[in-house]
Amino acid sequence: MNRIVAIAAGGTGGHINAALSMGEQFKKNGYRPIYFTGTRYLDFQLFKECSETVHHLKSRPLRSKNPFRILINIGINLGVFIGVLLQMLKKRPMCVLGAGGYVCGPTMVAAKILGIKCYIIEQNAVAGLTNKLLAKISSLIFVNFENTKGISKTSRVIVSGNPVRSSIKHTPNEVGDVVNILVFGGSLGAKQLNDAFISLIQKQWNINLNIIHQVGRNNLKEVSPTANVTYDQKEYLDNMDELYSWANIIVSRAGASTISELRVAKRPSILVPYPFATDDHQTHNALELKNEECFYVKVIDNKQVIEGIESDIKNTIEEIVEKNLFSQFKECANVDASKLIYEKVINNVRN
Repeated sequence: MNRIVAIAAGGTGGHINAALSMGEQFKKNGYRPIYFTGTRYLDFQLFKECSETVHHLKSRPLRSKNPFRILINIGINLGVFIGVLLQMLKKRPMCVLGAGGYVCGPTMVAAKILGIKCYIIEQNAVAGLTNKLLAKISSLIFVNFENTKGISKTSRVIVSGNPVRSSIKHTPNEVGDVVNILVFGGSLGAKQLNDAFISLIQKQWNINLNIIHQVGRNNLKEVSPTANVTYDQKEYLDNMDELYSWANIIVSRAGASTISELRVAKRPSILVPYPFATDDHQTHNALELKNEECFYVKVIDNKQVIEGIESDIKNTIEEIVEKNLFSQFKECANVDASKLIYEKVINNVRN
């Protein structure tokens, strides 16, 4: 059996990190992963350490309000599809795993035409358009949440959780005289969170705070925090495993990758879902995590004015400290999703 496994993902850190986690799992079991991704910033940034096995595709989304744009993108994707088909004929992978993003479309359709088994991972509580379509040609469908809108429950659907980098682990949440707060808005930052925290660090606090804030590219600003707040801005965080262990409280968006990593880290979490996410899937993600009741989760209303968001975040931080909610957690299901998905895929390929 050919021991090459093709993995497609692109566009967001959530999709790409899931792909890299699965690649790591296949590699340690003697398989050779190759990757198909796009041409956006993170597609190059996050795959840079495995550049020899990465194919960057100029695929385009099929979701647009402009019908002419859709037609143009179909034409572009057709050209991408032919290129992927030639790569598949050359490499002949044993299977193809889609971890999210529209780059999965031409990759998995090409594989299906060649008789190569296909699998997808749906990370969000609401399935995206690409995965709704690819579910029809996939041998198995792995979902992050028990209730995933847009994916019908059949024998091909497996609740696996979402692949998480092996370096991210749960560590004791030790709190000293200063409360460490990690703030990030996903792989590219978030203006809503940025604006809220630039205001919050200038307010009066009755506790000592040490804040590391990922603001995204070109968003660094000079600010003057109050006396009992230490504040450090970063464009991008490439040591998330260390920072999850460092943090006492986490404030973030609610992308699928973040939700899965929070399940492992088990830190009190304040989630501000991205208000313009497709089908409002981040709100669904956040509420699903809260309903699991594995650890303290507060979901902030992202539709309110920025002053309301600031107030809710400040009140929640103070409540966590006052009630000492730092170490109240229980085990969450399907933490080792990478291993489960790997085993299910290999067994299915062999049968």
